[in-house]
Amino acid sequence: MRKSKRIFIICMIGAVFFLSGCSERKEKQVEITVMHGWGSTEMDHKEMQKIYSDFQKKYPDISLNLIAMPTGKEMVERAEDRILVGDLPDVIFCGDAGKESLYQFMIENELALDLMPYIKEDKELLHSIAPSSMEYWKTRDGKLYTVSDVLMLGGGYWYNEEIFREAGITSIPETWEEFYSACQKIQTWSETSNKDVMPLGPTVEGYLYITDQMLAKNRGRGSVAISQNKVPMSQSEICTVLEQQKELWHYTKPLSKEYSYRDETDLFNDGKLAMYINGIWGAFMIDETLPVSYALLPFGEGAEIACESAGLGYLLGNTENEKRIDASIKFLKYMLSKEVQERILLKTGQMPANPQITIEQYSEKMPRFCQAATEVKQAEIKIQVPANLWNSAQMHIFEEYLPVFFQEEMSGEVFFQLLERNSQNRLKK
Repeated sequence: MRKSKRIFIICMIGAVFFLSGCSERKEKQVEITVMHGWGSTEMDHKEMQKIYSDFQKKYPDISLNLIAMPTGKEMVERAEDRILVGDLPDVIFCGDAGKESLYQFMIENELALDLMPYIKEDKELLHSIAPSSMEYWKTRDGKLYTVSDVLMLGGGYWYNEEIFREAGITSIPETWEEFYSACQKIQTWSETSNKDVMPLGPTVEGYLYITDQMLAKNRGRGSVAISQNKVPMSQSEICTVLEQQKELWHYTKPLSKEYSYRDETDLFNDGKLAMYINGIWGAFMIDETLPVSYALLPFGEGAEIACESAGLGYLLGNTENEKRIDASIKFLKYMLSKEVQERILLKTGQMPANPQITIEQYSEKMPRFCQAATEVKQAEIKIQVPANLWNSAQMHIFEEYLPVFFQEEMSGEVFFQLLERNSQNRLKK
């Protein structure tokens, strides 16, 4: 009897220690809320969702509360709603949305975590951040509130090699005059052969790439301003560039508010467009059977111009909770790690931000993507992508009124006035 009692007591003590250990483990686990715009059913969205979820496998002591929205815009709106009621997320992936709203609001109200103190103390984190993130997003007082896990490389177009060959285009246009000539050759070939092929069909964003690169080409304020990550508010320069693009309008599919990059992609994949203005990320959207290559938009003078930018990426909430902040930093480091960066490249076709990833080593696995990346990387002149040069209000002006201008229903002067009126909404850095 006494022996049984002793065994019972030992078991009870063991149970207490076991439950105490479980309780301690539960107390050690910290939960962070991560909001992102990778919530659709598209393949790249699904892959990013897997990458986020796998963080918990590496860090079982951190519980992720993942909140996914279909787009970056919807995610920003949801995040703003939460913040206004005092529920600050730990990590927000902006995906280049919310520059003048969420980002600015969080900084002004000290809700965004300054990453610089953590970067200075952690060489591993420092070496995994793209220099372009530092160059563009570092504030005048030396603070850094956002880091992106991918880079945006663009400023060029994909072209159908077979159409170019049949239309008699033997070399890549190096000037805008040669580019217009190539468009005319394609149009003439299409009409005489009854092929129903248009030279190109840019979206409004495509025209913005053209606008910025034409401004950079000019010898006036435009070239200086673009090199300083600004858009020149000069009526003569803006109007001149808009007029130059009217000639392209004759070779393109008429724009409509509903026309999107998906429509342009479908037309190119169906062989209805000879050229497809997009970044290198377009490689994963193009039919694998099409004979395509990537070329940069013309600049002339023996030089090449392209876009290489880090967009608005991850914002970490300044929750003032040390454990949650440490967990958020671990999440950021995880997204920038070589292992995850390689997954992002191979599974989603996005350019890794970590400068330690060498794109050349993937040339056999991803020949199209690497060919396009090399073209952009080798360009002597680099400028920002449109989203980093224009504010959202100005980009909306282009979306709303560029077709109106091309159809001669609005003057260049009025178009410029609309842009200038909204120039005060630029991000103050």
